[in-house]
Amino acid sequence: MVSLFKIIQVGDHGEVPGAEVFWMRDFDKWYRLSFYSFLLRTEDNEYVLVNTGLPDDLTLRNKFLRDWAKSDRCKFQHVEKIENALARLNLKTDDIFHVIITPVQDYSIGRIHLFKKAKFYFSRRGWYEDVVTPSTSPFLNRDIYLPRFIREYLFEEAWNRIVLVENQEVVKGVEVRWTGCHHRSSMLVKFEYDKRKWCISDSAFIMANFEQNIPIGIVEDIYECLSAYDYMRRECDIVIPAYDPENMKRFKEYVL
Repeated sequence: MVSLFKIIQVGDHGEVPGAEVFWMRDFDKWYRLSFYSFLLRTEDNEYVLVNTGLPDDLTLRNKFLRDWAKSDRCKFQHVEKIENALARLNLKTDDIFHVIITPVQDYSIGRIHLFKKAKFYFSRRGWYEDVVTPSTSPFLNRDIYLPRFIREYLFEEAWNRIVLVENQEVVKGVEVRWTGCHHRSSMLVKFEYDKRKWCISDSAFIMANFEQNIPIGIVEDIYECLSAYDYMRRECDIVIPAYDPENMKRFKEYVL
């Protein structure tokens, strides 16, 4: 059971082509996406943060997006830096002892170096396939999705605080489940709050992916997406799609 739950919008992705959001459709449409962090407090009064937000320097990321889209339509932008959001709850980054990263991307891991006392939970499979021994990608510079200063922090200063997880409870009342679908490091986060089972997942970018059973467009395995949706229908009372701008309205009572 979780005693506190807050949604924090940390970034904006502008608009992306529909085929990024829905597999093999909506090529002529554009959809807005957002980035979030999620703060939980367990019954033992330990704080758990899911994702840390964007790095300060978005130059490489936005150059890549500009060159690809031929405009700034897909530009990454900060909405609120996680340390400032926490301060509004009278919390410091040193008050967070558990950080779950899903998936390993610049928008989820970009401020992990600020959390000096936390354990960092990564998908075991994702750690090896997205971090330690990633396949050569013709699509994306590794310095973009996993910035060099973050790699140095993880492999040097934070090495003894990294915890590799699979399908398990990571702290009391908070579980993770490997989903794949979007990335090898993608995990679903499940917890009980307000007498309901909540699930956060990047297997669905927006609610329509889940509700209409349509895999995301930026996908590594569409069958993993469908399997994740089946699991959420069985196990989750409330589903939060990882990048849906409507989260701010749909779950407004939980927004920080």
